[in-house]
Amino acid sequence: MNHRKRPPRLRTVPVPRVGVLASLLVVVLVAALAWAATWAVTDDGEGGSATTREAPTQPSAGSSDETDAIDATGGTDDGDPESDEAGQGDDEQLEKSVRRFRAAQRKLAQRVSKQLARRSAPLELRVASFNVLGASHTGAGGNKPAFYPDASARMNMAIGVLRGNGIDVVGFQEFEASQYGMFTSRAGEYSLYPGLSLGDKSVRFNIAWRSSAFELVEAHTISIPYAGGSRIEMPVVLLESTTTKRRAWFANFHNPADTPSLGNNARWRAEAAGIEIAHLTALHEADGTPVIVTGDFNERAEIFCRFTAGGVFSAAAGGSTGGGCAPPSSMQVDWIFGSTGVAFDGYAVSDTGRASDHAMVHATATLVASQ
Repeated sequence: MNHRKRPPRLRTVPVPRVGVLASLLVVVLVAALAWAATWAVTDDGEGGSATTREAPTQPSAGSSDETDAIDATGGTDDGDPESDEAGQGDDEQLEKSVRRFRAAQRKLAQRVSKQLARRSAPLELRVASFNVLGASHTGAGGNKPAFYPDASARMNMAIGVLRGNGIDVVGFQEFEASQYGMFTSRAGEYSLYPGLSLGDKSVRFNIAWRSSAFELVEAHTISIPYAGGSRIEMPVVLLESTTTKRRAWFANFHNPADTPSLGNNARWRAEAAGIEIAHLTALHEADGTPVIVTGDFNERAEIFCRFTAGGVFSAAAGGSTGGGCAPPSSMQVDWIFGSTGVAFDGYAVSDTGRASDHAMVHATATLVASQ
């Protein structure tokens, strides 16, 4: 799993005391002026050409002449008004520099404060879980070719359902490689992970998000037991809002069903759910970042009670959270769960017609204001 980079902490640079610096600058300046005076150009008093004095031998450090020229406060003992004016000018210049520095600090603090306020403000998004029915089911030799059209026609329908409901983030199941190609070429407004990067098995569990709304910060997978206990990598992504910079983790799963060909997979579903819940709970508790989960879990009350038992997750469909499991009155095998810090509204089960043998479940998820 990749490690997230944390922004460096801002440090306030201490402002030096003006009086001390001014005194030091005046000392250096007066010494330089005293030395330069020995090279001064003089007038011969008769309107003739100017002559230059021969440079004397450089006085040694700490000589009596230099010591007499500079008093303990950084001034001179000869009352030279030009030296006093130079010292005052340097002092004023330093004061201006300090004022500019402090003004820049105030502006930086204001900018950081605005960014923090924006990142802690509530954020709404539409999230969905959608089993799109794998292309192999309706292709040549598939087990559902009679009622459903081929994958290309069904993908057009599926994209229409997503757009019609304004979905920002969706977890796909049964999203086969050919369907991935169709989707990316026809719904360019979405980005996806893992794409085809993990092969023909893990492509079936892609997470897609609207590129104008979110950008990818981090991504990894976790290994889940599927039918018969064979392991498959399933995706987890950290997305950041392009407008508010709020972040949330999104995970998408497909736990194995019981079928004549696959057999009874209750054991593997239970093991998979344990891995999923433990991993996502740890992600949330690490720094409080909200977690949203989508998936076809091939369970109703069982998966609801498992996810909500710890009091960290709640279901978009409703029902209890914490001890004493009370599932919602109507349940699908497709679910959306959210951790503490996520509130759901507008939960819906949309019929997808002949696009799939599953409805699309979706809801408005709000990342609530953070402290």
